Amino acid sequence: MLKKLLVITALTASFALPTLSQADEVYSCTGKNSALHFVIYTNINNTPRGGHMYINNLQIAVLKTSRMNNISIHAKVKGNTANTRFILNKSRQAVYIHLNGTESKVCNAQVRIS
Repeated sequence: MLKKLLVITALTASFALPTLSQADEVYSCTGKNSALHFVIYTNINNTPRGGHMYINNLQIAVLKTSRMNNISIHAKVKGNTANTRFILNKSRQAVYIHLNGTESKVCNAQVRIS
């Protein structure tokens, strides 16, 4: 019974997050009971072309992205939202938030680049 439950859980998980396996860059911040993921898609020239933000594996936002430099990406939530940008830094392996002219570190991130 437990073996069947594990197989069903693994299959469900593989269908629940197909985007994560197809992403070009993933920045993951995980805590004891929570997870924050930024999934970024790039074109052939490594220029960001968009992304998604997930909290606890639920998509909560579509991101408008742009390359800041070779190591950082700006990500802004699309739509009618506050002028808030996330800065995803692969060199420092960290996520920052830029709000009202100041930057604050959100978390250390595990970075996966395809």
